[in-house]
Amino acid sequence: MALGVAAAVMVAIGATLDWEDVWGRMALAGPTLLGICTLIYLPPWLLRGWRWRLLAEDLGDRVPLWPATGLAIVGNMLNLVLPAKTGDLFWAHAAHLRWSVPYGRGIVSVLAGRVLDLFVLAAMGAIALAALPTGRTEHGGTVAIAVGVIALAGVLGVQFLLRRRLGRHLLWGPFSRLRPLHDALVEPADRLTRSPRRVLLHGGNTAVIWLNEALVAWLLAQGMGLDVSFAASMFAVMIANLSKIVPITPASFGTYELAGAFALGLAGVPMEDAFAVILVEHVLKNGVNLLLGLVALWWADLPVFSPDLNGVRQAWAQLKGTPD
Repeated sequence: MALGVAAAVMVAIGATLDWEDVWGRMALAGPTLLGICTLIYLPPWLLRGWRWRLLAEDLGDRVPLWPATGLAIVGNMLNLVLPAKTGDLFWAHAAHLRWSVPYGRGIVSVLAGRVLDLFVLAAMGAIALAALPTGRTEHGGTVAIAVGVIALAGVLGVQFLLRRRLGRHLLWGPFSRLRPLHDALVEPADRLTRSPRRVLLHGGNTAVIWLNEALVAWLLAQGMGLDVSFAASMFAVMIANLSKIVPITPASFGTYELAGAFALGLAGVPMEDAFAVILVEHVLKNGVNLLLGLVALWWADLPVFSPDLNGVRQAWAQLKGTPD
């Protein structure tokens, strides 16, 4: 199904773009520019590992920084090649085998990073939209304020629901056996929202990660001969990454480029040129992730693919509160 959707997206793209212009623009990204951008892409992976380590620490689990970084890289790499963000499950599974992180807390720590990405991307996208030149987005400031208010309301709403056990009272009758599983996921999530200082730390870390990617997109655009503002590059990157929330195509190829090119188009960049910049940025980012992921698998000796089915069965029985 996913491959069919991906093929349909690619056919639609191919029918609407002048590929001679796209390849011509991409050819301007020389080895020096690509090498510099590759080096700039490396530090955020350490930040991703540090962020997950801090999230795990907030939940009561201690994991060493460098192996945590390696596992974060591998988990994201697997999301490129496996459907439906399955890499996150392998991530939590490896954390359980390597550092005895309970499955419930492991899943929550990984998903917490995804939720942070979602909120920060939306907020930064709104800020970038407001910063675009007047005339392109006349209501950009209003949109930025609205997104900020919605994001704050969302955070407060989630925190309130977590404090109230997030619908536990709905699990009655035959569904009451799921309450231990519900608590195993909700209580750790509740714990993550108790310290505003830590929430700000995680949010700031996440913002630096995405600002780095916006910087790479901006440098690529400049190196490829396009006069694109940093705000426009940041808006394009935020929208492109938000399009990955629902993984429609493998590694989001096609949908990522279309979303990012559309966003750059709001800054007056022609579709072919915008598509070329986002495509190069996407390939470069995924290439770095794949390369670092393979190195991490070899160097950190992570039990990502260990078939510990008995351990999974025991953990599931424990979460459900049933005897093993």
